[in-house]
Amino acid sequence: MEFNKGDLYSRNDVWKKYHPNKGDKPKGGNWDTGYTTEGEELLAFLNIGSPGRTGHDFANQYDPNTETITWFGKTGSHSEQPIFKKLISGDLIPHFFARWDSSNTKFIYLGTGQILSFADDHPIENNKKAIKLNIQVTENSSTIGPNGITNNSSLDIPKFGKKVTVLVNKYERDPLKRLQCIEFFGCNCQICGFNFVEKYGQIGENFCHVHHIEPLGEVGGEHDIDPTKDLIPVCPNCHAMLHRTKPSMKPDELEKIIGHKK
Repeated sequence: MEFNKGDLYSRNDVWKKYHPNKGDKPKGGNWDTGYTTEGEELLAFLNIGSPGRTGHDFANQYDPNTETITWFGKTGSHSEQPIFKKLISGDLIPHFFARWDSSNTKFIYLGTGQILSFADDHPIENNKKAIKLNIQVTENSSTIGPNGITNNSSLDIPKFGKKVTVLVNKYERDPLKRLQCIEFFGCNCQICGFNFVEKYGQIGENFCHVHHIEPLGEVGGEHDIDPTKDLIPVCPNCHAMLHRTKPSMKPDELEKIIGHKK
């Protein structure tokens, strides 16, 4: 199943992608716990820095700089269980969704992941134990190799096209800051006012781009970001226009061009 990295999904949103003709997600069962499976895919819903609704508070972590995840299985989980044997062997594709506030029904999609290491019998709350896994988030399309060279070997190159090597600088985005920005502003474009739900219906729910007012590539990479002052939600069209100039155009400049009034 395909998900958009950085977009918001509730458990019900994810359920409907796998079961489009079955209505809302049934209550209870594995879908309301930390993880469940659908065919050859695992769906992990992580609470980070916040206890889950059941009161369990595992030390899940996400590092946006290295895009690595520390994730704990359920109480009593271990590497000999079928689900983790398949996960470790690569026969199960994991999708990771995270939230930093368990009262929020929406999770931000971090991406798929590759198991780097694991340890059984790791101590968790109340003197119990669980499997602990260290995971590298993987790219959904092309991957960034040494020196910022994009590896296109896994992409389908049209016969009429010429295969090229693209040099890029990859600056990491903190998904928590993106989430805080969207929670503060909502998903309307802050430049032209475009609303995806009004135009596209349910498929447009919770979708938008988030723009760094001072682009990371122009200020030398990640720095301390205020999600309500340094970031704004924008539609893809406005986002592209902001980056048509060097340095990037400021949002209020683009507002003047299109004559939009908030």
